[in-house]
Amino acid sequence: MQNLPRVLFLCIGNACRSPMGEGWLRHLAPQRFRALSGGVHPIGVQPETVQVMAERGVDISDLSSKYVHRLLQDPPEVLIALSRTALAEAPPVPRTTRLLVWPVRDPYTVEGDRETVLAAYRAARDEIEQRLRDWLAAG
Repeated sequence: MQNLPRVLFLCIGNACRSPMGEGWLRHLAPQRFRALSGGVHPIGVQPETVQVMAERGVDISDLSSKYVHRLLQDPPEVLIALSRTALAEAPPVPRTTRLLVWPVRDPYTVEGDRETVLAAYRAARDEIEQRLRDWLAAG
């Protein structure tokens, strides 16, 4: 597993979108890639993130938020930015790292009742899954 190409998912808090990306890639292509995630201002993986991923059979309960700065010290082969703001606030991405920018609405910022919030988390989860499935199929 150590020799697999590393894919780093980036968002602001490493709380919602990037853990979803890490979980999906670990689930969909564990023999092809080593998935990582980080944020520019880590705040902890949100319980709603864990819940909506578990609804689809992906267990990310072992994930914790990490600073992207530390993860970029040993540059990954691919960085998938799920937030343009996070990318702007992150350290420079090394030229050797392939950069993909997939902006996904941040469910953490959605306000409303529990079902409204969970709907936003599910929408982010499903969009990230589809983008990853398309990317994996293309290459």
